[in-house]
Amino acid sequence: MTAALAPVCSPSAAPWRVRLRPAPRREPPFDDELEPGAPTWFGGHADRLPFADPRPNVLPAAVVRPGLLPDPSGWGRRLLIGITESAAGQRPLAQLAALLAPSVAQGLGRHVDFRGRDGRRHWLANARVRSVRATQPADDVAEVSATLQCGPRVRAVALRLEARHGRWRCTRLEIG
Repeated sequence: MTAALAPVCSPSAAPWRVRLRPAPRREPPFDDELEPGAPTWFGGHADRLPFADPRPNVLPAAVVRPGLLPDPSGWGRRLLIGITESAAGQRPLAQLAALLAPSVAQGLGRHVDFRGRDGRRHWLANARVRSVRATQPADDVAEVSATLQCGPRVRAVALRLEARHGRWRCTRLEIG
């Protein structure tokens, strides 16, 4: 069943008229365009808000708890293995850059490059980590001592680890 729809406008109606109206201003006037005594666009919106100013957006300092950091002796062992691998040319030193302070990474890079220039392998390339001991004099500081077996010789290594952004970072390295 279909229903006939009545036309919306009858053919006898007057033709459509088009009216032109001016477009409203899209931007508020600049200060130099305002006439003295003219009402402003923003009206009551320039008044202060009815509540107190918000506190500044300051993040609290990161509190590092000893239980959240990894074991410093295991972390130091893995770092020393990474250093020996980079001295052997098996790993780029840049991979360890996030774990080392910039001064430590730069000094270690110079030390390894200096030995590698004359064609000989660095003595760290053949090193094997024997033992690692760690102490924590403060919550965010660890001191690690280790021994490396380099052929018939045994060498001592000391590391100072500091907690930065919830993880350890080597800030001092002494290789004997």
